[in-house]
Amino acid sequence: MSFKTPPADSFDAMHVVGIDRIVIATDDLDRTSGTLSDRLDIGFGELLSLTTETSAGSHDLQSVIDDSGVGIDIVSSDSADGDDAVGQFVDEHGTGLYALALQVADLDAARADLAADGVDPVGEIAAGEFTEYLYHPRDFDGLFVFLAEFPHAYESNYRLAALRDQS
Repeated sequence: MSFKTPPADSFDAMHVVGIDRIVIATDDLDRTSGTLSDRLDIGFGELLSLTTETSAGSHDLQSVIDDSGVGIDIVSSDSADGDDAVGQFVDEHGTGLYALALQVADLDAARADLAADGVDPVGEIAAGEFTEYLYHPRDFDGLFVFLAEFPHAYESNYRLAALRDQS
């Protein structure tokens, strides 16, 4: 499958440019990143501590992002009781695919398009010029979806650098 960006003046609805990354939830970042590193030779950057704001409140997370450009983000709850979306997901499903992050050509247009369909984001992540909206799994047939727009052509380590600067 190939994604092509049409001319900017042709956007009248959401345009998904491509898959930004997959997000894997786990209860043990070292174990999960170690398994992927050992078995698939995928390297991961340093540990990031993040706080996300959603309609359910503030959530502290830890994350490691692959530094080889594959597009894998591994997240774990940083809450002592795991009483947040990531902790609940892992309790119910175990380690596994948590979300699909998609790059869109125009984040505001994508948000408006979904809002017109009655779908609103439950959270937002902003770091530097990077912004991402988080959408609840109930709106996407059980899959947590993140939409992101980049202010320039995608560079594999741009998101990592923006998040590193924020933490």
